[in-house]
Amino acid sequence: MTTATLERTPMKFIEDLFARAWKEGRKALSEAETYDVFEALGLDAPKRSLIVLDRLPMKDHELDRLLAGFPGDKVVLKVCSHKVLHKTEQGGVRVCGKREVCVALSALKRAFPAAEAILLCEFVEHAVFSMGQELLLGARADEGFGPLLTLGVGGTDAEGLTASLRPGVSPAILPVRLAAGTADRQAFLDRSWVWRYVSGRVRGGKRLAEDAAMLRWLEGFAKLMSYFDGSVSRWRIDEIEANPLAVSAGRIVALDGVLRFREAPPSSERKRPSAKAVWALLKPATVAVAGVSEKKMNMGRIILRNVAEAGFPREKLFVLKDYAGEIEGARCFKDCASFPEPVDMFVVAVPSPEVPKVLREAALSGKVRGVVLISGGMGEKSGSETVKDEVLSIIREGREANPDFAVSGGNSLGIVSAPSKVNTFFIPNSKLAMPVHENPAIARTAFISQSGAFVISVISRMGWLKPAFSVSVGNQMDVTVCDYVEQAAHDPSIQVILAYLEGLPSGDGLRLAQSIRQARSCGKTVVVYKAGRTPVGQKAVMGHTASIAGDFVVTRAVLSQAGALVAETFDDFNDLAQVACFCAGRPRGPRLFALSNAGFETAGMADSVHPGGPLKAEAPDAALSRAIEEVLKAFKLDGIVDVRNPLDLTPMANDEAILKVCEAALASPSVDAAVVSAVPLTPAMKTLPEEGLERSVPAVLGELAKAAGKPVLFCVSSGPLYDTYVRIAHERGLAVFRSADRAVRAYALFQEQP
Repeated sequence: MTTATLERTPMKFIEDLFARAWKEGRKALSEAETYDVFEALGLDAPKRSLIVLDRLPMKDHELDRLLAGFPGDKVVLKVCSHKVLHKTEQGGVRVCGKREVCVALSALKRAFPAAEAILLCEFVEHAVFSMGQELLLGARADEGFGPLLTLGVGGTDAEGLTASLRPGVSPAILPVRLAAGTADRQAFLDRSWVWRYVSGRVRGGKRLAEDAAMLRWLEGFAKLMSYFDGSVSRWRIDEIEANPLAVSAGRIVALDGVLRFREAPPSSERKRPSAKAVWALLKPATVAVAGVSEKKMNMGRIILRNVAEAGFPREKLFVLKDYAGEIEGARCFKDCASFPEPVDMFVVAVPSPEVPKVLREAALSGKVRGVVLISGGMGEKSGSETVKDEVLSIIREGREANPDFAVSGGNSLGIVSAPSKVNTFFIPNSKLAMPVHENPAIARTAFISQSGAFVISVISRMGWLKPAFSVSVGNQMDVTVCDYVEQAAHDPSIQVILAYLEGLPSGDGLRLAQSIRQARSCGKTVVVYKAGRTPVGQKAVMGHTASIAGDFVVTRAVLSQAGALVAETFDDFNDLAQVACFCAGRPRGPRLFALSNAGFETAGMADSVHPGGPLKAEAPDAALSRAIEEVLKAFKLDGIVDVRNPLDLTPMANDEAILKVCEAALASPSVDAAVVSAVPLTPAMKTLPEEGLERSVPAVLGELAKAAGKPVLFCVSSGPLYDTYVRIAHERGLAVFRSADRAVRAYALFQEQP
């Protein structure tokens, strides 16, 4: 670091570096300049000297004097050239003894005649292929989450090593704005997989460096990214990386560095809708619909009919139409200003060219609070950007006139609110009767999805799912998924939040993580599916909603750390939703008791409990073993059944025998949760309506689970003949799966939630 560094504040010194590079037409610092940045932050970089090619060959005494300032017998030579992106792969890095430096310099000059200089660096002794001795520390700007820190495996094959690890293991990711201080950075370090090797927390390992050394790097990068995030300085850092960070004799020293920057763009922070506006959409007392035909069943007419048939009071239901008379029992008004009272939810289902006119009228009328914009064609496809810009301008105008004005959509399927008896989905009831009443057997749920099709698909398959609120957000031109989640997180009556995401507008990732933290602190469960996780997936998302799909790895890491259950597949989402809805509020734990009346299922359940995983299926303790043995003797099963976990009761067990074992297991303090499977084809059990199901296993098991206050998952591994059996289990408050191993895996995912 130069003397000039000491004469200026670190950030002013770095700003001057950026200004000089920018003047030279560069958007990246050289490796030597990046080392200067590290040292300005008080971080460790190798001793170095920059040799311009015009000085070569150097005289012996000049070279000897230069080398005398470097420790050890070896040095590292690196080509400095903006045209050489991968120095190591192109032969631009040489490690040599001090006596061979002259020859090595000449060779590099011949090989890279257009290079600006050669960087002479200290050789830092460390084991290149030893886990924990080469780290990667990076930071980058992210529109959704703000500045992010990443810590992972470093070295020349960092990308390949990381790709070979299980998803979520490395790198560790931390949003700078969620790290309030040293305690948060220490927690981040503690959960970082690669740091376990540095700190000696692996079998046979030893500590290579103190936590304080790495915390200095994390703090330095956090301060740097916070200052150069576009809000303080003229410059914004897009990316900075130290790879590798060598761990050597307790030191953590950068052996390479990359920093890319640019002029800070104008702020893209959106003006968020008020909580009052969001709740006007979620719990409307008045509803109006635009785009209704009095002659045919068009989209607007379907919406109007669905709202009326959901039970919403017709005297509070209006139609925007210059028409004398009523439609579906709702009065018509020629303009928004004519509405007899303020409208909480104004559903706009007109062709996209008509949207600006209708929306401007609503925004400036003083009579409309929330708009559900069903219409699409505003930014979703090429050529529609002009309409989108006009709509965004109208939203801003509307917000200036009324701070509680908001627009949900466009390209939205609508909103279903059970408390208000409102169904604005444009799906005919003959195709799907959207539930406008809640299911008392499950936790109160808010289902918030950027895709309306996702909502109706899930609810169609899972008939028991009757959320308090089902929201199709669409392309998030104003109100976003995050805005709805934020309000649901603060609603004390909501226990489960289900969310489907495609894109995260500027700043929303951070707010979403904060809302999830808030929800978890109140004992709520949040299940998330994030689409657009691959380049192909991102392209599909863009085609649907014109949203910017964020990096799935980042989203998964940050939202998981905040406490969300992030589903990897649609099936996982459905399974986690079911476990959450039926088991919310019950204490969870790893000690699982599993039983079935079929050997293949007990084997499958055992195979799904992995060593070191979130679940344990340990042998019953002495007290539980005695209780189970008594049940086996009473039902004459002791001669064919051994007490174990998972327990195979064989097809000889009847309903009462299974229930007695379940009762004993759920009463045991050594059991946290249970998975119970009853293959219903056995003649020993009552599993068909004509056999009488009043005291069947699912009918009674639901009562036992509720009394015990423990999570219980039920399994019915058979076909549609037993759908009534499944329905009874759902009605009694049991999550039901059609395969036992899937049930165990679902509970394992549920148990992993922070």
